[in-house]
Amino acid sequence: MGFQIHNRLYTTQNVSINYISMLSNINFNMEYDELIHDIFQLECKLFMKMDSYRLIKQKCGEKCLTQDEKQLLNSEIHYVFERLIKTITEYCPSLTDNDVIFCCLTKSGLDNTSIYHSMGDVSKQPINQRKYRIKKKMKEANCNFLFELMFLPVF
Repeated sequence: MGFQIHNRLYTTQNVSINYISMLSNINFNMEYDELIHDIFQLECKLFMKMDSYRLIKQKCGEKCLTQDEKQLLNSEIHYVFERLIKTITEYCPSLTDNDVIFCCLTKSGLDNTSIYHSMGDVSKQPINQRKYRIKKKMKEANCNFLFELMFLPVF
C-alpha cells in the first residue's frame, strides 16, 4: 500500500512538474515571439530612415527601380533586417533571398505597387503568387508563426 501511494505521489509530482515545465515553455515561447516582433518593428522603423526606402516612396508609384537602386535596396535590407533574416532563414531555409526581401518590404508597410515595382515586377499578379509560395514554404517548414509575423496586421 505504501509503495502505491508513493508511486502515485511520484507520478502526480512528475505530471505537475511536466505541466509547470510546459507552461513555462509556453510563456517563454510567447515572450520570444513578442521579442522577435519588437525587434522586427524596430528594424522596420530603421528601414524607413534609409535612402532606399525614401527612394521607393518617391519613385515606385510610377516605375521600377534601376539595377543600381535594387542593389542599394538589397544591401540596406540585409543590413537593417539582419537579425530577422537570420531568423527567417534558420526556420525556413527554403525561402529564396527575393522571398525574404519581399517579406521585409511587406512588413515595412509599403503598398503592393511599391513592392512589385521595387522588385522589378510590372504587374500585381506576381505579388499574390509570391505570397502564396512563401506561405506554402513556411507551412511545410512548420513556420506559420513567421507567416503571421510577416503578413498579418498587428493590433
